[in-house]
Amino acid sequence: MEAIATEKTNVNPIFLENEREANRYSCRCLQVMALIAALAWLLNLLGVFIVPQAVMNLGMPVCIFTFLLPTILIHKMPRLGGWFKYLTMGCCILGITVLSTAIPKHTVLAWIAPVLLSCHYYSRALTASTLAASVVCLYASGIASLFVGEGDPNLIDAFHMSEATITPEVFREAVLFFLLPRSAILVGMAFVCITIAKRTRSLLEKQAADASARQRIETELNVATQIQADMLPGIFPAFPERPEFDVYADMIPAREVGGDFYDFFLVDDDHLAMVIADVSGKGVPAALFMVIAKTLLKNAVQMGLSPKQALEKVNNQLCENNEAEMFVTVWLGVYQISTGHLTAANAGHEYPAIRRRDGQFELLKDRHGFVLAGMENARYQEYEQEIGVGDTLFVYTDGVAEATNGSNDLYGTDRMLAALNRNHGLGPEGLLHEVKADIDRFVGAAPQFDDITMLSLQRKGPAPRQSIQETPELERIPHVCEFLDGVLQAHDAPMKVITQVNIAADEIFSNIARYSGASAAVVDCEVTGTRAVIRFTDDGKPYDPTLQPEPDVTQSAEEREIGGLGIFMVRKMADRVSYEYAQGRNVLTIEKCW
Repeated sequence: MEAIATEKTNVNPIFLENEREANRYSCRCLQVMALIAALAWLLNLLGVFIVPQAVMNLGMPVCIFTFLLPTILIHKMPRLGGWFKYLTMGCCILGITVLSTAIPKHTVLAWIAPVLLSCHYYSRALTASTLAASVVCLYASGIASLFVGEGDPNLIDAFHMSEATITPEVFREAVLFFLLPRSAILVGMAFVCITIAKRTRSLLEKQAADASARQRIETELNVATQIQADMLPGIFPAFPERPEFDVYADMIPAREVGGDFYDFFLVDDDHLAMVIADVSGKGVPAALFMVIAKTLLKNAVQMGLSPKQALEKVNNQLCENNEAEMFVTVWLGVYQISTGHLTAANAGHEYPAIRRRDGQFELLKDRHGFVLAGMENARYQEYEQEIGVGDTLFVYTDGVAEATNGSNDLYGTDRMLAALNRNHGLGPEGLLHEVKADIDRFVGAAPQFDDITMLSLQRKGPAPRQSIQETPELERIPHVCEFLDGVLQAHDAPMKVITQVNIAADEIFSNIARYSGASAAVVDCEVTGTRAVIRFTDDGKPYDPTLQPEPDVTQSAEEREIGGLGIFMVRKMADRVSYEYAQGRNVLTIEKCW
């Protein structure tokens, strides 16, 4: 069992563990001393020692039990306090006292054992207490051995105790020439042990302080790692309600925190921004710079700036007060979901790779601008690409191409393209996993020197859309509601949502029938996941109901102006309402999620 110290000086885990180890070590040493005592008893029975049998038969069991008592306690008691080390030292001193009383001349060196054992606890107080008790017991056993036990020919003239005469002169010589020198040697050895204990304890205290500092740093790094991970999009599929595309990204930092980052977010309903970047350096400084750069880039794009404008703005912002002279390479693209049109700019980053629907992955060697934070007022150029249905875009940081194996060979873009093409049938998530697995196979047991970050986008076909064409007449409203009921129920929409959609459809279609003058109307419904998009298209006169001012619902029905309440109800029930007039037709769109 573990002996747990409770002394104030041993509250540190390092000292607690040391005390447990010292307790176990002391018990093992006392077991050896018990074995020696048993051997001395046996030798006396064989006549090797000239000690009265009665003395050995009485003293040796006491001596052996005393030596073994700490071992018995450490196995029987579930928890032992700080007192256990004092008990251990006491048992050691008591056992040696009994043994030294019986055979003093053979146990002279045994007196150093308690002091040496106490040294393992690295406590000057314990060593000093052990020394004091040992000196007292040394004198007591030395005097007692004059009357019982084997005797010492250096102290008395007769060899056999039965023939010895203990005179005052013998007693005086025993103290001056036997006990005093031995106790002085013991004190000298104890001071050596105290010095060792003091120096070792100082080292342990320094080690404990270093361990505490390392633990604090590790804790902070773990928090920083979690914060960094939380800053990056990590929930996939990222946009389950948007079947038109699939996007996936991953970052594997070389250290607890990394300088690479990726980001993707909807600028509006039809534009997806994608960013992948690599900050110079590693560790905490790179991670801090990464947070700043990522935030500035996202803010710039959300303000409506193009990739070129965003890079130029953020570059100047990062150049301000950049005393650490850090920089970041960035690839930034804005993808139009409805058309597949991509507008991108590159600030010193790796070439993207693109695969057409029926082709192979190839590097898109776009024009590089200067790195961000490298030079004020740097200019960047945009380029455009059309991403067709089934096409896949793959962007990455240099940690992919520069992954190194044990022979210092680089993974390279050729191996990367080969891995991409072997797995071109997979979606973005599976594609990234297979590329990472290929990198791992190449690198083997070699350590990862750089962050590995990848992002992939695949354009898919539009969501299936169901539609119904109706004559804009009030009698056709039940048919419109029945059509919407069927579509929504097929996608397990809640009844509350279906009811709200029907109320909105009734209001919108009745307005078309009454006021638009239209000759034809089309209602279509597109459901993706838990999001329904319903469009009402008619060829009537242009009219934007979203511009209608909201009625004052706090007034009574008599006080309110006529009109406006229906579209107000539609706005409240729908998550989003929009209007456009295109190709001679009114298009009113409502979105409802659940």
